[in-house]
Amino acid sequence: MSSIGWIDFSSEHRDKVRTVLDLLKKRGVIDELGIGVIRDVFADQMFPGISTIQTRAKYFTLTAYLIQGFIERRGNKETLESYLKYHERENRIHLVERHGEEHELGIVGGTFGSDRKRGVIRKPSSIYWNGLRTFGFVTPDISLSEFSARLTKGKSSLKQILKGAKNDDGEASETWEGQHPRVTIPSPDPEYWENLEIGLTPEEARLLRQHITDQQPGSLIGQMLLHEEWLEEALQLPDKVPFPEFTALPFLQHMQAPHLAATVEHARDFWHIFYGAHIRYNCLLQDGADDPALGEEFREKWEQWREEMKTFPPSWDSNFMWELVGSRAKRIGPTRRFIDSWIEETRKGCPDLTRCNELVRLQERQNKGGRARLGAENRGGHPSAWIGLQELNYRLPIVLRLLRDIHEGETKGGRHA
Repeated sequence: MSSIGWIDFSSEHRDKVRTVLDLLKKRGVIDELGIGVIRDVFADQMFPGISTIQTRAKYFTLTAYLIQGFIERRGNKETLESYLKYHERENRIHLVERHGEEHELGIVGGTFGSDRKRGVIRKPSSIYWNGLRTFGFVTPDISLSEFSARLTKGKSSLKQILKGAKNDDGEASETWEGQHPRVTIPSPDPEYWENLEIGLTPEEARLLRQHITDQQPGSLIGQMLLHEEWLEEALQLPDKVPFPEFTALPFLQHMQAPHLAATVEHARDFWHIFYGAHIRYNCLLQDGADDPALGEEFREKWEQWREEMKTFPPSWDSNFMWELVGSRAKRIGPTRRFIDSWIEETRKGCPDLTRCNELVRLQERQNKGGRARLGAENRGGHPSAWIGLQELNYRLPIVLRLLRDIHEGETKGGRHA
């Protein structure tokens, strides 16, 4: 039996590793050819602050309220992290008792029910921390563990922590804000905790919309929240709509934001181009199989893809993509060579099958090392289904769920925060 280990430098590193492990648990999302870094760049541009393991918008405001409650306590003898661990478990139990344990509800740890002895590894505060920073609920932009450490060591007054220090001109001191942690959210009414539910209250929905549009107005999620008619178009789609179908929405065809529009187009076309590499990968995995049916199915997909790519995306600009990737490209030298080479072959229509196969084999080896399935030492059998990515949705299903939460919180009424 194999195992995975890593050197535990910080909670932020732990969170990144756990996110990868969460993704590996889901069939069909393993990034065999290592294009995930490009996927994440596009997703960060369009939907900053969102991750694939977020479930409900409620946890943005709920976590901010908990942090605020910790700061307002006098004589704290515990860390923020231990405080959150206790209260997040209690909130989970309250939400389960109110709504039930169904997975579709998106209650983090909901399957544990009311069992206080069991808890999730990835708590909401960890899952939503980057979003809280990105949307300006907490400052400065540091890890949760560092935020907790600064609160524990800090000697600032409650008023300073909650509102920020001001200089003689009445302006916020950048030096103070850069050193002292604070949370920006109004205090909830006492009834909030008694009536806690997974849906956003109207006040929470408006507050979350305001934070996203104030902090990320140029992002796609920010733009949809700034234009009500755009939001309504998006919410007509099911949560699991394919990304290309989403990009066909009318507002995206007429958006007066050239850089953002180009980002959306390139994200759509990037997967269209690299779907071919993944088809080729699965064709190679079926070479020599006793039952040729699956291999034949993949070869048919390959020819269909080649036919579609005879009209290479006219607006595709590799330089635009690499500008978005920026400094990250320095860490993916071999993958960049693979991406550029595959794009070059695709522009030509992929007439040289041997060359395409070589690119895919080499990239899998560079990406997975000795675990490469196409390596001679690992060819002990043939998969009975597709292996690897089948689509890139750039976190869109999560975004649509969160937008739906905000819209429902604003329009359906409910209790006040």
